[in-house]
Amino acid sequence: MKKLSRRTIYYLLFAVAFYLFWFLFKLGGVPDFRRAFASTTIDVALSVAAVIISIEFIAPKLFYNKKYYLAAFALLFLIFCTGSANILLQLKLMGSNISDYDANVARYKEHFIYWFWSDLVLGSFFLMAFVSGGGLLIRLAFDRVSDEKKIADLEREKVKAELDRLKDQINPHFLFNALNTIYYKIDKANPEARSVLEQFSSLLRYQLYDCNVAHVPVEKEMKFLKDYIELQSHRLDKACKINYVGFDKIRGFDIAPNLLTSLIENCFKHVAESNISRSCIEINISHEDNWLVLTTRNSAIDGLAVKSGGIGIQNLRKRLELQYPSNFILTSERKDEFFNVLLKIKHDAS
Repeated sequence: MKKLSRRTIYYLLFAVAFYLFWFLFKLGGVPDFRRAFASTTIDVALSVAAVIISIEFIAPKLFYNKKYYLAAFALLFLIFCTGSANILLQLKLMGSNISDYDANVARYKEHFIYWFWSDLVLGSFFLMAFVSGGGLLIRLAFDRVSDEKKIADLEREKVKAELDRLKDQINPHFLFNALNTIYYKIDKANPEARSVLEQFSSLLRYQLYDCNVAHVPVEKEMKFLKDYIELQSHRLDKACKINYVGFDKIRGFDIAPNLLTSLIENCFKHVAESNISRSCIEINISHEDNWLVLTTRNSAIDGLAVKSGGIGIQNLRKRLELQYPSNFILTSERKDEFFNVLLKIKHDAS
């Protein structure tokens, strides 16, 4: 809504500035004030319409969807329609029309021929081509600058995250040796504690050794998520119903690591436990036609506001825009007493 309001202001500023300039230009060739005013109004109205259609439809709907030939045809068709409309309306303003061409030539001789073809026809099509084509180029230029800024911001965040990770990382060999020592110190009569420690070691090993590449086998990511869910389940009240399905069925392709973790982490972070009768977490994952589909649902904490899914989902959206541009769907909402998230990622076929 903010972007739309800002663009509306830009369109109004363009219309006002163009109107003032074009009116003074018209007044120089048409000394009649009222006729110059009406002629300018026609030119500016059609020009603004051409700019809006070019920026709001041709660029996002056709050009950005790589329909280049269709975009070029749409732009030419827009120029033809608005230019033709301008010709007809300007003639009507003079009390004439196309069918009066021969009569006007006979009456005004070469002067009318020059004015009609040079000023009216060529001028109308040139004006519409200039404003619509210029608007399209400006939209593309601004979007490119915006995309480059987003990529630069993401790269800075990535570098910062890597630096923070290096700062916080202790020697993994020491860490795993310490975990092994703790494991053997746990009495064999306490298998649950040993199992939890094994899950934690598996999570840590995946984070330290497997996530340093752009893509990992999806089977490894699914095992990591299952271990994460089971480990987190130990800290919740047993009355909290936790159901997760589909992880064992996902295989056969690669995925960027740790994309799904934040969504599952949010389930455990924000699940409501105050009302045990409704406390629950549901996580479902499936794979259909090269689309990985993850849905999560958890009872929401009372008073928890939903603002675009929170910082975690906003950061996830930025990663998806960088790694899976135009190949993902991410939605989140609070409905009744539950928080629902849907994530769909389209991956390359193996």
